[in-house]
Amino acid sequence: MLPLRLHQVPLRQVLILPFVLQIFAVVGLVGYLSYRSGQQAVTDLANQLMEETGDRVKDNLESYFALIASVNRSNATILQKNLLDIYNLPAIQNHFVQQNKIFPTVSTVALANEEGDFLSVEQLLQDTLVIRKLDASQDPGFYRYFANENGDNLKLQELRNDYDPHNDPPGNPWYETTRKARQGNWSLVVSLSKGKNKPEIHVAHMLPLYDAKEQFQGVSIVTSALIETGQFLASLNVGTKGQVFLIEPNGMLIATSTEEVPFAPQPSNELAENVNVQHRRLSATQSQNEITRTTTEYLLNTKHLLTNTTQPQVFEFRFNSERYLAQIMPLQGKLNWRIVTVVPESDFMAEIFANTRITIVLCLIALSVAIVLGVFTARWITQPILKLNQAAKSLSKGQWDQETELELSRQDELGELAQSFNSMATQLQAAFKTLEKRVSERTVELTQSNLQLAIAKKKAEVANQAKSAFIANMSHELRSPLNSILGFSHLLNHAPELTPDHRDSIRIINQSGEHLLSLINNVLDLSKIEAGKTTLNPQNFDLWNLLNQTADMFRLRAENQGLKLLLELTPDVPRYLYTDLLKLRQVLINLLNNALKYTTEGSVTLRVTTKSSIVNGHLSMVNSHSSIVIGQANDQQATTNDQGQTTNNKQPITIQFEVEDTGLGIATEELEQLFQAFSQTQTGKDTQEGTGLGLVISRQFVQLMGGEIKVKSQVGVGSSFIFDIQAPLGDSKKIAPQKPTCKILALAPNQPYYKILVVDDKTTNRQLLLKLLNPLGFLLREAENGQEAIAIWQEWEPDLIFMDMRMPVMDGYQATRQIKSSTQDRNTVVIAFTASVLEEEKSIVLSAGCDDFVGKPFRESVIFDMLTKHLGVQYICEANHETLVKKPSYDLKATDLKLMPTDWLTKLDQATTALNEELILSLLHQIRDLHPLLATALTDLVHQYRFDKIKKLIEECNGEWRIEN
Repeated sequence: MLPLRLHQVPLRQVLILPFVLQIFAVVGLVGYLSYRSGQQAVTDLANQLMEETGDRVKDNLESYFALIASVNRSNATILQKNLLDIYNLPAIQNHFVQQNKIFPTVSTVALANEEGDFLSVEQLLQDTLVIRKLDASQDPGFYRYFANENGDNLKLQELRNDYDPHNDPPGNPWYETTRKARQGNWSLVVSLSKGKNKPEIHVAHMLPLYDAKEQFQGVSIVTSALIETGQFLASLNVGTKGQVFLIEPNGMLIATSTEEVPFAPQPSNELAENVNVQHRRLSATQSQNEITRTTTEYLLNTKHLLTNTTQPQVFEFRFNSERYLAQIMPLQGKLNWRIVTVVPESDFMAEIFANTRITIVLCLIALSVAIVLGVFTARWITQPILKLNQAAKSLSKGQWDQETELELSRQDELGELAQSFNSMATQLQAAFKTLEKRVSERTVELTQSNLQLAIAKKKAEVANQAKSAFIANMSHELRSPLNSILGFSHLLNHAPELTPDHRDSIRIINQSGEHLLSLINNVLDLSKIEAGKTTLNPQNFDLWNLLNQTADMFRLRAENQGLKLLLELTPDVPRYLYTDLLKLRQVLINLLNNALKYTTEGSVTLRVTTKSSIVNGHLSMVNSHSSIVIGQANDQQATTNDQGQTTNNKQPITIQFEVEDTGLGIATEELEQLFQAFSQTQTGKDTQEGTGLGLVISRQFVQLMGGEIKVKSQVGVGSSFIFDIQAPLGDSKKIAPQKPTCKILALAPNQPYYKILVVDDKTTNRQLLLKLLNPLGFLLREAENGQEAIAIWQEWEPDLIFMDMRMPVMDGYQATRQIKSSTQDRNTVVIAFTASVLEEEKSIVLSAGCDDFVGKPFRESVIFDMLTKHLGVQYICEANHETLVKKPSYDLKATDLKLMPTDWLTKLDQATTALNEELILSLLHQIRDLHPLLATALTDLVHQYRFDKIKKLIEECNGEWRIEN
């Protein structure tokens, strides 16, 4: 019942207030969601812009510096091979002038030799060169000329007598440094090519020069002005106020898109100071640009971003009450620079703020109009009702002749009700008819309402189907390139000539691919959970083995982090369980991964106990405080727990799992959002790891297994995640033995030549299968769509087809149906090869006629198992450094040939007599689909050249025929 005070509220307010509150709530929610979605879109757009800008800068700088090094090595080669005399300065000058024409992006090309000569040619303007020359054997003067683009029309600009290339700069000469290094190096140098009063800093590549007798002859130099690097950065479009600049790990400025001079340009009276690079360097914190200064100060305060950066990292900060998004990217190499891109949020938010203001204004206008309409509607409704109420009171007093004060001209329900009141005293039957009419009208309204609900339900179902289709398509598009990444990384890892560095790089590629695959699987799992399609797939399995394997999976990682990883079991934990193995393993992996991720010292413990157990078929509680640490007492555990495991009792027991760590801990206010999708704690945000899906999926899986998960945590002490599951004991006799893993080396001998067709529209996917199977000796062909596949199948008649299901021209479904429905089909095996892993997709694939299903990305063992399963292929594999050959066991007898047609036996007899190996193999290929074992056994005899035995078997078979007839 409603409270008494609520009954006292006037009807007008009851009608107005809910209406206004609903409008206000909807308006507020729409405005908030609009702002949040716009802000997220800005962040994504800014990150994309910064990533593209950083990649462009990195690619251009690496290409440019590679060009400088290449030009310098070319000059060194020419001089070392005596194509140019290192002491013939005029000839070298002409060569340098030509190089300035060929490579206009290079600033300076220079040379210094052992006699103290120095020559440099620098591009000053488009048609002006600066030539600086010191010919020590002829003249001690150091001349600086202006010349045209051909090096002619020399105009003397300056003459100095204080320059010594062997002592430049004084006290730390580059000439001597390069001589001692005996190899090329990069360094920053001060150039006075524009005069002593206009010093510039260049980045220079220097190479020592040796003659044929390995005698040092001089130094070859090629430079680029830092100002030109800044001009390139200024040409980039980084938003309205954004910028990009280069700094060193110590914060020294290299170049900036603001075209600010990155060094002190003021000349000095002292020559040593004038040409001292360190004297002219500027820190980015000394920049005239506030954004450059603020960004550098932030990076210096978080030194790991500058010193430990090996991959691009995104960060943000606030300056002058404005949010800035930034990215730092390392430029690997001897220069070890950092590319920093900064974009203010205001570059993107102006239009969003304007739209938000317009939205707020429109929402307020709509709210005002709604309030006015609500008041008017309430008044329009309540006034006639008040009059009817007064009339009803009059009738209750027996005043049957009392008429209402309503306008009888109203044609709505209230008007009809007034007429009914006026005639109620004398025309009761008419009043009943009016009531029936109103009931009929209400029924129509109810019918319409139900119809609207049905339409809304249908729209929701369509939206859910669109969401599922989107996730399935995204999964397909992501799994296709992942198939190539993981597949080729596995193939590369088999190459014996790889260096340890290469293998480490391949391992990183494979780990990153597997991590991305796990993220895709998490999104699919969440989608299935939301759609209610997640089901439990129980099986018998060894719980101890699962726990040991899971702990071993993380043990090396824990040791590398300096942590102890402990696995503790109470003695009453059963060895065999009957539940969903994959979901239980996923939950344990998620929890252990989180524990190790946020623990820097101490230990991580996986603790397993039994809360209830079965004794003699009855359920009883067990409280055991003893535990066994796996890795220290495995034998004791096996002796204690393995007795009495086999049971037919399906009464579920409760197993409790606990993952305890001594990590960072979780704040109390963050525990409520811990199990929300895409939600992370502050610790997770700080480390910038994870997607916020692991705990959500784990909770759903635990609930599906009949349990619940909870968490206890204290900041700075650690966390403990506890969950339990309900599961009956498993039957050890029903557990399939594990297949030994081994590396496939080749096909086993005495097998037919298997023909395999690979069909996929993506070249990389086809090449992956071809490179995997070709070394083993299979006969392979490829096609890029279903139409080509059918043509090759009709001509070549392959034994097995790996068929991609999504292709242009003709997809795999249509191609498979045509192959399977054709009268030419000789039982060709078709294996579906698709990036979709949804169960619905698998059902559709099998219904199209495919014999089996392989999902992308696949593992090599899956492909080999498919060939064994459907073709009986046998391999030579390497396991524990021994060669294992799986030989067929088939005892061929003459009676086996009685199944074959007489004309076929006659042809086989004639081919055997003629020792025609090719004809015999052709006849055996005809019967392989219907009699695979017989064909394989006869093929083995052909490969062993036992034509006599085949002949004898045919004669014995013919003899038995004659006896029977």
